[in-house]
Amino acid sequence: MCENKVAGMQTYVGRMLPLPIPEDELWKLEQEVLTPAINLEPIRKILPEINIIPDVKDMEIPIIAGITLYSYLNFFNALVSVPAIDIYINGKKVISNLKYKEFTEYYVVFPGYYRIQIFEAGQMEDEFTTTIINLIGYRVYAVTISGLESHACLLLVNDCIYPIPEDYAYLRFVQISPNAPLLKVYLDDNLILTELDYKEISRYLSATAKVHDITFRDYISDQILLEVHDFSMESETAYTAYTLGDFFSEEGLQIVIAKDGISHLTF
Repeated sequence: MCENKVAGMQTYVGRMLPLPIPEDELWKLEQEVLTPAINLEPIRKILPEINIIPDVKDMEIPIIAGITLYSYLNFFNALVSVPAIDIYINGKKVISNLKYKEFTEYYVVFPGYYRIQIFEAGQMEDEFTTTIINLIGYRVYAVTISGLESHACLLLVNDCIYPIPEDYAYLRFVQISPNAPLLKVYLDDNLILTELDYKEISRYLSATAKVHDITFRDYISDQILLEVHDFSMESETAYTAYTLGDFFSEEGLQIVIAKDGISHLTF
């Protein structure tokens, strides 16, 4: 059985991530070192009309509704092997001490390429993973970090952007427990998903906005692995249920259910 809680809503507090890196700069990334400053040369290439003073370390771009092309992005730490992580973006430490099963707030990001590096909190050597992501505009993204031991994996999850009918809610499933078996998922007594595998993102499923039960079973043995009782779904709201954790540990398979940002963020 699982404690029935929805993760606290991740809000947007006006913060921006470092600017993206132009595609022709990607080959240089492995030669760069971690730095607290943003590389200004890529900024000039993205926005050549801006005259940047050489000593400027950070800058902000104004968000103008209907004109500025941007997205929202947050991070979710599902890496079970360490208590907390630091996240570097384009060589700059942006997030410190993100604990297991915690989300960050949402950040504004602009379309383009970003280098994401994950370290154990307080460390700057032996990163768990380095990944390049490419973002487009007018989207809401979640970056999940999962894995075991020293092996981490990033998964980019893109929120629903379609209107949700009144009196209905959307629910999807993201499987980020690296050693869990294939899963079957039931909503109340109805089988809604089969063979849910690691790093798989299901489609959104429409359900009436009311209280539901969710059950996860082993796809092969049909054994019940995890249950969520009396989960209340609000009208015109989208949810993502993340299955995570070390399946063979004492805690076993775990779940975190989050309201998707598209339910409350605006462009």
